[in-house]
Amino acid sequence: MADFCRRSIVVVLMLLVISSTSRGQQINEAMQLYFKDVRVGKYPAVPKILVISENAKVILPALASYLTDSLAEVRSKAYTITSLSGNSARQSHLRELAVAYLVSGTRDVDGGNAGISLDYLASFLKEDFNSTSKDSVRSLFRKKAQHFEKVIKLCGFLELVDLKEEIRPYTQAGNSQSLRWAALVSLARMGDGAAISEVDRRARKLPVNDDVIYSIFPDLAYTRNRQLIGYMVEILQRDDATCMSADAERSVQIPCGYRVMEQLAPVVKGYPLSLDASGDVKTNDYVAALKTVREWFAKHQNYEIIKDKY
Repeated sequence: MADFCRRSIVVVLMLLVISSTSRGQQINEAMQLYFKDVRVGKYPAVPKILVISENAKVILPALASYLTDSLAEVRSKAYTITSLSGNSARQSHLRELAVAYLVSGTRDVDGGNAGISLDYLASFLKEDFNSTSKDSVRSLFRKKAQHFEKVIKLCGFLELVDLKEEIRPYTQAGNSQSLRWAALVSLARMGDGAAISEVDRRARKLPVNDDVIYSIFPDLAYTRNRQLIGYMVEILQRDDATCMSADAERSVQIPCGYRVMEQLAPVVKGYPLSLDASGDVKTNDYVAALKTVREWFAKHQNYEIIKDKY
């Protein structure tokens, strides 16, 4: 009986090894075929096998050579798969590896690749950045790397408070308006009182319309500051029809709260609505959805703000 059990265990282990080897071969073949198409100017959809969470331990190490390829297009798609696979991974060391790859990507000689690497980094959790990655982000800031405004906001997200006094000069006159704003919201994310007050002052003096809702309010949400999120909730409660509906054929004025309720969904814990893949609220009745959110805030005035996401 004991011999039978031992033989059974050996067989099971052998089958697991064979299965793992076969899956690894399938992943490598899928990756080779995908990048072969990319090299000749084709851009097929990323194969599903390259984004399944269970495959991340094979996918991410296999991407190393593509991330340093001589063709910018190959590197670009490698960054995309890094982001998709890294975000699907459950193991912390794999998510950290994906972040490390993308941090290296921010130094890509192709400006577009550097930019998308920064964008992809914003999709990870704060805990996915280990001390080495954080040090690399500090270096990007001090070297005033490409897409500097995005770098500054990444510093704010990671709460690299040791950089506060180095970021502060960028809030002053003599810098572009966009850089000054990026520095302010970065400092606000770090809890800097002066920056929070200045962002609040600037936001409140602007007319509430589509332009402001789309260009300024995402940065208020980014700060994760209760005072600034509170202003968004104020606008959510207003009935003033100062925004326009998204219907191109029959555009009508609507309360800006419809836009704000989407922006608050990823920011507030326990929020009564969720978003679909395109970032729209999952509902068939926007009027009822807005009413639900307004009532929820009335009952949850001590709502918790989610801070581990960008």
